[in-house]
Amino acid sequence: MKRFFSALLCAAALTGTLAVPMTGAVSTDTTLRVGLTVSGASSFATPMLENVSGEPTGYTVGTVSGTTFKSAATLTASQLTIRLNDKNAFEVCDTASGKVLFTSAAGLEQLAIRPNSRLTWFKGYKWYGDFVYRRASNGNLTVINYVNVEDYVKGVLPYEIDPDWPADAQKAQAVCTRSFALGTHKHTDSGYDLCNTTNCQVYLGAGNATSESDAAVNATAGETLTYEGKEVIGYFFSSDGGATEDAANVWGGEYGYLKGKADPYEAKNKDKWSVTLTPAEVKTKLTNAGYSIGTVAKVEVTKRTATNNVAEVTVTDTAGKTVVLTRSNVRTVFGLKSINYSITANAAVAGTQTKTAVQKTASATKTSVKISPSIHTVTVDGKVVKPQGYNINDNNYYKLRDVAWILNGTGSEFNVTWDGANNRILLSPNAPYVKVGGEMSDTVAAVKKLSPSTAAIAVGSKTVQLTGYNINYNNYYKLRDIGEALGFAVDWDPEGVVVIRSAEKTTDDSKDNNAGSSTENSDKQPSAAAASWTFNGAGWGHSVGMSQWGAYAMAEQGFSYEDILKFYFTGIEVSK
Repeated sequence: MKRFFSALLCAAALTGTLAVPMTGAVSTDTTLRVGLTVSGASSFATPMLENVSGEPTGYTVGTVSGTTFKSAATLTASQLTIRLNDKNAFEVCDTASGKVLFTSAAGLEQLAIRPNSRLTWFKGYKWYGDFVYRRASNGNLTVINYVNVEDYVKGVLPYEIDPDWPADAQKAQAVCTRSFALGTHKHTDSGYDLCNTTNCQVYLGAGNATSESDAAVNATAGETLTYEGKEVIGYFFSSDGGATEDAANVWGGEYGYLKGKADPYEAKNKDKWSVTLTPAEVKTKLTNAGYSIGTVAKVEVTKRTATNNVAEVTVTDTAGKTVVLTRSNVRTVFGLKSINYSITANAAVAGTQTKTAVQKTASATKTSVKISPSIHTVTVDGKVVKPQGYNINDNNYYKLRDVAWILNGTGSEFNVTWDGANNRILLSPNAPYVKVGGEMSDTVAAVKKLSPSTAAIAVGSKTVQLTGYNINYNNYYKLRDIGEALGFAVDWDPEGVVVIRSAEKTTDDSKDNNAGSSTENSDKQPSAAAASWTFNGAGWGHSVGMSQWGAYAMAEQGFSYEDILKFYFTGIEVSK
């Protein structure tokens, strides 16, 4: 299962309230407008299209009004390149010859292209539907895929669960996916309904589809979730660790169909995890989330829900000041996988350090490596950046020079050089990055060579080991490990965006996040800080709605997809 996607998906994008239920039935013939981000890029200088081999060739060029396509010209070429010319008009060219085949009126707001083939190559993926191009910044183009909702679901399903899962688990996922797509048009201000990343649902076309996954979509065609006669959104996540949770306890608001309950179906040991944080690391994460606190002395669970999930965490500093984390913040502030966990305080061990240098290496004996281009949006101090990277075994890997480039000028800037005398890569903290060329490439080549990286790395005078892979003769390293070695924070925000927060050049202790609370208590006496705290948990995701691994287990036990959906969603009907 593509649990890295699902763990950060859909409802995790909501920070305070959920999207409202749909007020009426939506036809499953609906055309969805999906803004495409591929390999971290959301706009393109000269995007290309190519008919899929074995299917009809050629295209129709025109415009769209709403979702209605209007033809202007037909083209016989099988490969097209789209660009803007110096007269502010769209040009459509034959990719092979460079010949201009069509030129729009100057200043035309958007250009639409309808392939004669049902599937079309774009940026290494096979997509359904039409393509609409709109101007973006710097002369680039935004690409929007206009796709029928059923084809959209076929392009989501195999990226959210493995297409070899039991048929009824796939059907349950298909209904959730369709309900989410029809009920969550969260990007209308950008000119489209949905994105194709974890901010909405991962949609990457037909590349991973199988006859089984397509059959699950076809078998449930038009089916959505309804509650009290209204269509609602099918939220889902990877695993719950033993119990789902009320939406009110995670995002706020009361939603009758999103109620927590004990889960007897999901495997009890599914997705066990452990995270240990030092006082300094706790403070850094709180500061990055907008809270103000001194030296951390205590971290504890102070409230649980009826299903024993964490509802509140209180952090206390040595002066008695507290920060109270509630709702989604109990997971997202510390970058935890779930809300099912306990916290254990660890005492310092005499004669040892509580934290050592980074000692992480890619396993040379790993038998299976899952790799794909990284599609996740990345921000540095709130600014969107576009490093080229790969997702390897559910972790993002980037080039050191790209990371240095995007952090240049921040409080965590560093330079990258080759230390020939010692045969190693040298990372120099607090030094401006010196460009060498080739940084921030927006293309990801097919993986022809992959092996664990063996390059020696030093941060200043200290030798470290970073988890890395050599891909096509370039070294890529795990982003969290780079951050740990160089002192910048890497987290996921509630919308599934990779968030990099640099070290502050100046400190502003007045900044507080209104999602929690900070209080001063002069009656509390200073206390000594623990060496660290260990969060021991199970599950992966926000725990609201359907557990994918629970659906898998129920399907294995012979439950139908309607049984699965009615267990995880209270009082719903599966309607068509």
